[in-house]
Amino acid sequence: MVGNFRLANRFATVRSKYVYTDVFFDRFNSIFKGFYLVIGQQQLAETVRNNAPITFTKIHSTESFGSQDITQLEFFDPNFLSPDQKKLIYILNSVISTGTYGTIDEY
Repeated sequence: MVGNFRLANRFATVRSKYVYTDVFFDRFNSIFKGFYLVIGQQQLAETVRNNAPITFTKIHSTESFGSQDITQLEFFDPNFLSPDQKKLIYILNSVISTGTYGTIDEY
């Protein structure tokens, strides 16, 4: 898979039980199902600082390929990304391409 993580001030989907704030997210899908991977910016920074494995919250999608079911989305302005935030996005995209991450389903 190829990651394309973005930073959002607010994020929620049809199947989200929560409205997430200050999170990195990306959508992954196949022909029949999709899901979102979400991780808080602070949580990710601490995980990287502690050299721990990255674990995403996995939110299943109600839609199939080509559709999105996001109900709330407020992007963080990419023009204001700090060098540290850009580094975190690079790390996220790298762990996706290598498959070195874990997931937990949103409960």
